Amino acid sequence: MSFFIRKNVSKRKQPPVRVINNHIKKKKTQNLADDEISSDSSESDHDDRQPYSSESESEKFITAGEKKVQLAKKYLSEIEEEERRRLEDEDDDEQVNKNVLKRLKDDALDQKGQLKTKLADGLSFPTDIVEMRNRNHAKAITCTVISPDDKYAYSCSKDSSIVQWDLETCKVHKSLSYNRKRPQHNPTHHNYPVLSLAVSDNYLVSGDNSGLIVVRNPITLDYIGSLTGHKDGVTGLTICNESNQLFSCSKDKSVKVWNLVDMCYVETLFGHQTEVTCMDMLQKDRVVTAGGLENIVRVWKIQDDTQLIFNGTGGSIDTIQKIDSAHFVTGSDNGVVSVWGTLKKKPLCNVENSHGINNTNDQPNWVSAVGALANSDLIVSGSNDGTIKFWRCTNNYKSLLPLFNVPVKGFINGLVFTNDGSRLIVAIGNEHRFGRWHDVTGVKNSLHVIKLNFIKK
Repeated sequence: MSFFIRKNVSKRKQPPVRVINNHIKKKKTQNLADDEISSDSSESDHDDRQPYSSESESEKFITAGEKKVQLAKKYLSEIEEEERRRLEDEDDDEQVNKNVLKRLKDDALDQKGQLKTKLADGLSFPTDIVEMRNRNHAKAITCTVISPDDKYAYSCSKDSSIVQWDLETCKVHKSLSYNRKRPQHNPTHHNYPVLSLAVSDNYLVSGDNSGLIVVRNPITLDYIGSLTGHKDGVTGLTICNESNQLFSCSKDKSVKVWNLVDMCYVETLFGHQTEVTCMDMLQKDRVVTAGGLENIVRVWKIQDDTQLIFNGTGGSIDTIQKIDSAHFVTGSDNGVVSVWGTLKKKPLCNVENSHGINNTNDQPNWVSAVGALANSDLIVSGSNDGTIKFWRCTNNYKSLLPLFNVPVKGFINGLVFTNDGSRLIVAIGNEHRFGRWHDVTGVKNSLHVIKLNFIKK
């Protein structure tokens, strides 16, 4: 050991350079220098890298469950802060916790489509009613829909016309009409009565009495394409926003599925034994259809390729509307308004003679349209008796209680609430959308916009 110390001291006094390229005993000094340099570098490298590597490894191995817990805690703290600011009292922890719990429950139900808001009791009698008319609707209006942003309403009629209405100004924005004085075949327009409409963020779809389905841009009304396959009139349309699939029902007893992105046919669903009169979407890949004279409602589970059958109480079920993802309401030609649940094969409640008796034939007035404000307890129905009836659905869906009647003359062929629930759009015609067996004289084919006023309790 003394030999190495004496050699190092005698040869050089500058340690950093002494052992690299000298002609002294290369083997021993080089080994010593290598040992010293390697040990120093490894220790320094270890000291420098250790903190960084430990943190990166811990972040890298966080599980999905732990990540969800972190996000949930962050979301919960944000809700607590919002509730404290709203209450303006940070010491009232009990009330804050109650509000947070209620909000979490509402969010969970809303994501499932099962959030039910009690609005019917706070609805006052509407007095603000605006009538919108257009000369292109020379014949009865058969259907109406609302754009997802509540900016436009669309209506179609038996004269093959489609009108786009601006709901802010209550005037016509654009229209498509068929010139019957100079009839000519145009593949981009309907040449037969238009019976059904459906709208989404990207598509406006219409179906006519010949079985033709036309797809357009919902803003500009530009032609996108046509879908053919039905052998008879298309009576109902609905679009799944999540999958961009179109569902259609027809007088040819079939329900078809289409892909709007590729503009192609997907499959046909069979089961109805009579004309399918109407349809709506309960949730993704689950569609409900009304079987007309078959007096049967079917819920189609598209992914499972199965269907549920629900038996009516008589008559022809001609109109259907979703309440929430598990309940819907129907109207029949025998004057019955029914509320259904997907877990029971029969109606949860029935209201017979809902629109009274017709004086001419002593038969119940035909329920031609029903509507429901999504995820609420407010339901409306229409006929040709000159009134629109507002109903309140009880908590357990066991009964419908009448609220009031709004006088509107003519056949009510469509009832649609805006997405924010502030207005009700009513499609009025001088005859039923499916036939001409009864004509209400002195009625102008038009849309009525009824402004709804809810009193906060």
